[in-house]
Amino acid sequence: MAGSQIIPQALYLSNMLKAVKIRELMSEDLVKCTNGIIQHFKTMHRYTIEMFRMCQFCPPFQKLLQKSLIDQTTLNSLERQKKLNWCREVKKLMPLKTNGDGNCLMHAASQYMWGVQDVDLLLRKTLFSALKEADTRNFKLRWQRETLKSQEFVATGLCYDTRNWEDEWENLIKMASAETSIAHRGLQYTSLEEIHIFVLANILRRPIIVVADKMLRSLQSGSSFSPLNVGGVYLPLHWSANDCYRYPIILAYDSMHFTPLVILKDSGPEIRAVPLVSCERGRFEDLKVHFLTDSEEREKEKLLRDYLMVIEIPVQGWDPGTTHLINAAKLDEGNLPKEINLVEDYFQLVQHEYKRWKESSEYIGKDMGAKNRLELQLSQLSLVEAKCETPNCPFYMSVNTQPYCHECSEQRQRANTIKRQHFWTGSEKPRVNRSSYPKDEHQQPPAWTSENSSTEPRSAPPTAPSLFLYSETTAMKCRTPGCPFTLNVQYNGLCERCYNSTEVSSCNSRSDPRHSNYVTCTSCLKDTNRTFKGMCSTCYKRTRDHSSNASSGTVPSSHQRSTSDPTHLSQSFLQHSCNTVTNSNKVAVLPCVQPQRTEERMRSSKCRKPGCSFFGTLQNEGFCTLCYFEYQENKGKGFRASSQKVFCEFSCFGASWNLSCRLPEYRFLPRPKVWHNRKHNA
Repeated sequence: MAGSQIIPQALYLSNMLKAVKIRELMSEDLVKCTNGIIQHFKTMHRYTIEMFRMCQFCPPFQKLLQKSLIDQTTLNSLERQKKLNWCREVKKLMPLKTNGDGNCLMHAASQYMWGVQDVDLLLRKTLFSALKEADTRNFKLRWQRETLKSQEFVATGLCYDTRNWEDEWENLIKMASAETSIAHRGLQYTSLEEIHIFVLANILRRPIIVVADKMLRSLQSGSSFSPLNVGGVYLPLHWSANDCYRYPIILAYDSMHFTPLVILKDSGPEIRAVPLVSCERGRFEDLKVHFLTDSEEREKEKLLRDYLMVIEIPVQGWDPGTTHLINAAKLDEGNLPKEINLVEDYFQLVQHEYKRWKESSEYIGKDMGAKNRLELQLSQLSLVEAKCETPNCPFYMSVNTQPYCHECSEQRQRANTIKRQHFWTGSEKPRVNRSSYPKDEHQQPPAWTSENSSTEPRSAPPTAPSLFLYSETTAMKCRTPGCPFTLNVQYNGLCERCYNSTEVSSCNSRSDPRHSNYVTCTSCLKDTNRTFKGMCSTCYKRTRDHSSNASSGTVPSSHQRSTSDPTHLSQSFLQHSCNTVTNSNKVAVLPCVQPQRTEERMRSSKCRKPGCSFFGTLQNEGFCTLCYFEYQENKGKGFRASSQKVFCEFSCFGASWNLSCRLPEYRFLPRPKVWHNRKHNA
């Protein structure tokens, strides 16, 4: 698409003048010492960039933006090897594209702090000067010890003499040179090694953490070539911890190429940290700390806590139900001043290009007859830091629609409007499933399902409105009591484990046949398994009695539900009452009257009651269902309660129990007990 060409491929391309100013400030901030102390920065090494949130753009434009900025090859490779973004408790990191000219290490570190690449070779020249002019005896001793412990030396049995060590050290110094004449492998500059990362960490007075695979693999087959020792932690051990900036620089290394790993503002409420362990086949292994002496090796944990802000976070183990506490290093937030912040300039440019891209897409869509064009999602300015109360809804409530999100609030209003229209007009409405609308005005909207999320939501996306308010120590945890894991915004405040267990129980409850095949009465708005002209049996009988009384000149009683009406009783209480009567062994249960098929009704005769238009059944002694109930009442059969408690809950034993037996919520009704010695009149 042509839109991919309008987005700059690097941050510094959004404002070249500001990029030049940043490089001037870098040069001015560099301290060049002549007394053997390594060159270093005074203040600019404390800066960190943070990318803007991308969720405010439509998904097609997000892909264009990620294609321009993100190194997808490195991201996919490290995530596939479970080296990057494997821990769900911490924020995701994204690798930015970096020039592959042999100076990618300096480009990556410079981009992580300032947003510009080391095109003027300031960092590389400083590295070369530090190895050439400063006192490097300590660096050399650490490098020799690290080399002797490497797998190449142990496996091959190499043994260097003094001259070999000197030649190797001179080669390392030449590799850091900014000259292009000695470059090889088609690169403009010579690639750097682990010792150069360690020296760079001391120049910047800031720890460097490299995320990398442990094996060099083929780009085509993925087979292993040789072991890699680049990944791990590099501490500025030539400085005291008080003189260093304790937030590390995070770099990725893949296919012999370095890239900076930055945080996106819309990556969720997870902890702002990077794990200090790697996950190897279900086991957690500490990251290697490079270039330690023997005494420092014994105090490795203390050194990590001195030079880094180490915290402990709980993660799920390989075995189900297991939890481990791992160490992680806290990461810095974006803190660049506005006058040197290239991320803001890039964001403004992207917004401008997004408007043009959307207008172009709409124009093309009109010509092609497109019906579904992606639009901007709603602004998050009115969001509050609380989830929508609708079960399984991934969105956040807003000030105007709380306690629901925009989407659920509109669904609730539409459902209430339709229900009021049917209630006041008394019009007959078609059969609908009981889950189509809320049961009353105060009930919550339907639970959010995957079908709702299949289309583009009109409400705010599932991201916190002010992610900077979530500190590393107060990250949002799973709302299940006692669960130590971080919530996932897609699981309604639950972690993945608790959400899966909830889904299993909800699926079992939905499979219960007792909760299916219900419709709603248009008159009393109660649920029933069978309707007569849209009404339940009770309401239809009263309506028919009302019409017959009107024709005879008598004044009927109005159909008003009072607090003593059994239809107002809660479903849970009536269920308890019926269970109590059944368990008393004094009554039996009537068989459920199943609806007859059409051909069976056509073969049946009319109801035995004169003037009734319904068909009778053999099971009801030739009566229809309603007339059969009247026949039983007139026949003088009564009900006997199983306990005094059930008897006291109804105002009138005979009449109220007959009404409750007609409640449409129950398909199994208690059969009246026939006493042969004496009769009870209803």
